[in-house]
Amino acid sequence: MSDTNLMSGIDDGEQVRQDVNKVTEEAVKRAQSSAAQAKQIQAQIKKDRAINNNIANFLQFLLKQIKNEDLVTYLYKTFFIVTNPKTWAKYYKKQVNNVVIVWFFAPFFWDEIERYKLQSYFEDIKPTWNITLPSYIDYIRKLSKKHHDNIPVDKDSLLNLLCLIIMEFGLWNNSLTDQSQVLSQIKQALTNSKN
Repeated sequence: MSDTNLMSGIDDGEQVRQDVNKVTEEAVKRAQSSAAQAKQIQAQIKKDRAINNNIANFLQFLLKQIKNEDLVTYLYKTFFIVTNPKTWAKYYKKQVNNVVIVWFFAPFFWDEIERYKLQSYFEDIKPTWNITLPSYIDYIRKLSKKHHDNIPVDKDSLLNLLCLIIMEFGLWNNSLTDQSQVLSQIKQALTNSKN
């Protein structure tokens, strides 16, 4: 091997020195950019943790408020169990979109929704202050169109859950409306939400 071949990859000291400085400046810029991204991610994680804590606190409050054990049972059946429509096999979800559960109860506990800073989830479909059976069904219709977790729920469990919610919060007057009429109204509202 000749000396010229050996030295061909080495430039004079000045040129090498400029290249090293250039790489160092680029590396510093990349590091600064990465640090800025890391701070953004850290801030988002902190914000998500606060939101998750607020959702958990609201759900804890909610479970203390619900007096009907059947309502809790149907919450579980509706949101924690998935049935394969082809095989009818039941699967238990490892994770649940808790916000969807909160949405079902938001109209009845708006003060707590604001207390736990969850109202941003409802800006586009904020429930009315005067909650009636038709307004709740309309709210659920809007909710099912706009916000869902893309996991099919058992229709019978959902209908029973809605009936129990309506009964729990006094939207159903037994002397004026029977259960079959309420179920019919709920089914109609949910059918219309597909359109």
